[in-house]
Amino acid sequence: MEAYLLEQNGGIENLKKATLPAPVIKTNEVLIKTKAIGINPIDVQVRNSKDILGMITQGNIPPKVILGWDVAGVVEQTGDDVTDFKPGDEVYGLINMPGLGSTYATYVAAGASQLMHKPAALDFIAAAATPMAAMTAWQAVVTLGQVKQDEKVLIHAASGGVGHFAVQIAKYLGAYVIGTASAKNKSFVTGLGTDEFIDYTAKPFEQQLQKVDVVIDTINSVEHILRSISVLKKGGRLIYLQPHFQSAIEAPLQAAEVSGVGVFVNSSGKVLAEIGELIREHHILPEVTQVFGFDELPQAQSIVESGRATGKIVVSVN
Repeated sequence: MEAYLLEQNGGIENLKKATLPAPVIKTNEVLIKTKAIGINPIDVQVRNSKDILGMITQGNIPPKVILGWDVAGVVEQTGDDVTDFKPGDEVYGLINMPGLGSTYATYVAAGASQLMHKPAALDFIAAAATPMAAMTAWQAVVTLGQVKQDEKVLIHAASGGVGHFAVQIAKYLGAYVIGTASAKNKSFVTGLGTDEFIDYTAKPFEQQLQKVDVVIDTINSVEHILRSISVLKKGGRLIYLQPHFQSAIEAPLQAAEVSGVGVFVNSSGKVLAEIGELIREHHILPEVTQVFGFDELPQAQSIVESGRATGKIVVSVN
């Protein structure tokens, strides 16, 4: 098979395409012939930082590191204990998080419990765009945020991968949704169903609203999260995507009399099944804005690294 190896942590030049043997599956796994790969910010963070690579692998860094966690493809082979899938099934999933999913490859070994059948409404490109971002948004909005009907919810970077799913899920739950993005993405964000749009480049968002019930802060910045705390009403809930920020924001949370919790998403076919139901009922859909070929995978990761990607970036594998 072909795969991208991470030769060492650092820049994009450290992703090197190589020819390797296809993975040998365990009895509870399936072998997937890859059709598409979703690219996520965590891919970039792990590539850049040996500390984050060590954290996500719990210190068990293998000799050959293949990045990537989102995959969609066709089942090629099943382990002896697998009963839910058979060769030829079209599947998708978030693979082995925490750990290495190793989806930057033309074949992927995945635990059967981490997969679901691909919804008929999605092609392979859209399916690969979905798992990590949608499951992170689900955890932020539903599991941790516990968003309720008519609550006022502020979602930062509403045009991004997690943000655009979070908007759709919060709207499905009946919330009043405010989305932040730059002016060029206004039509994209309002098209998702937001009730209000805030151009964060025109004026600081905290000068444009107050007393919201829930903030979903997807920005990798303690300073930004502190600003989010300032717009919450007493008793409000802050959900942020960087759990390691907890110690830096604990005192401000207490002072503001609000709660805050960080998201760390885990592989789960069960959660993906709930998201799949919303997709089948057309309540949420991934928005893929750029598709790259497998040979262009480093370029796709560079787009995500820029922090200016709208919707989802996906790599197609022929």
